[in-house]
Amino acid sequence: MKNVFLFIGTEELIIRNKIEKVIKAHHCDEYNTTLYDMEETNVSIAIQDALTPPFMCEEKIVIIKNPTFLSSSKTEINHHIDGFVDYIKNPFVSTIFIIDATNIKIDGKSKLMKVLLDNAEVSDTKDLTPVEEEGWLKRQFTLEGIEIKDETIKLFFNRLGHNLLNAKNEVDKLINYIDGRKVITNQDVIEVVTKESELETFALTNAIICKDKEKIIQTFQELKKNGKDAIQLLGMISRAMIDIWSTIIMIKHKYTQAEIANTLHVSTGRAYYLIRDSKTFSVNTIQDIIIKLAGLDYKIKSFQIEPHSGLELFLFGL
Repeated sequence: MKNVFLFIGTEELIIRNKIEKVIKAHHCDEYNTTLYDMEETNVSIAIQDALTPPFMCEEKIVIIKNPTFLSSSKTEINHHIDGFVDYIKNPFVSTIFIIDATNIKIDGKSKLMKVLLDNAEVSDTKDLTPVEEEGWLKRQFTLEGIEIKDETIKLFFNRLGHNLLNAKNEVDKLINYIDGRKVITNQDVIEVVTKESELETFALTNAIICKDKEKIIQTFQELKKNGKDAIQLLGMISRAMIDIWSTIIMIKHKYTQAEIANTLHVSTGRAYYLIRDSKTFSVNTIQDIIIKLAGLDYKIKSFQIEPHSGLELFLFGL
């Protein structure tokens, strides 16, 4: 039985469930389960861990996520691919090695992928069809003894879009919202389910932080098509950039994650991501972006430029 697992595809919730199933099957405790983000850590560190025997347990689990080196995209980290290949060909017997390549555009013709296909248990999760999505949603409520009609299911997906991970979050919100009632109504969905365009608003900020030009343009065009207010978008982007700038300054002054959270009045989890995102920018770069955003805000409010056109020029110029 193989002990290297590769998960590919875009259906994040299903892939996450599959990975959790593998973890549960091997009964590894938290001390023998480690996760490494390949956007932050060289794969050689994960391999070194994988070659280490488990602690007071028969097996251990090492998970790597965001393995962009499996795609044709360039990575900021110079990953030690030769060591990775050697390990995949001859994995440590007591280590379950999991590669979470969710949303990675795999280069299927690469030599690296050939090694994985020959030596790993590969799970390719295809996107669900609309009928499968509707069946999935109905089951989520049926398991809780709650009924939802077909027209309400269609309203749910029309409002939210087709990301199952987002859908699961909205299902949980609806179950809590109806508080014991046994039927989900159209009005419940309208009052509770977050519109896809609002989720896309956050996606735009993330794309800017990740410097993903293609995603920036694609997301903005989608928001524009959905009639999202440009001034609100500008305010949200500005707030995010100012938080990152503040975090960079506080890190230079040796602030801890908890102190950053307290200063910015955010959760410690949010502070963690701000610290991570702050590594993406230099102080000069982030200050330049903030100054440009302030200038754009002034031009819009003084009617020197149309809001959507001004924001579009700013985003395309990043």
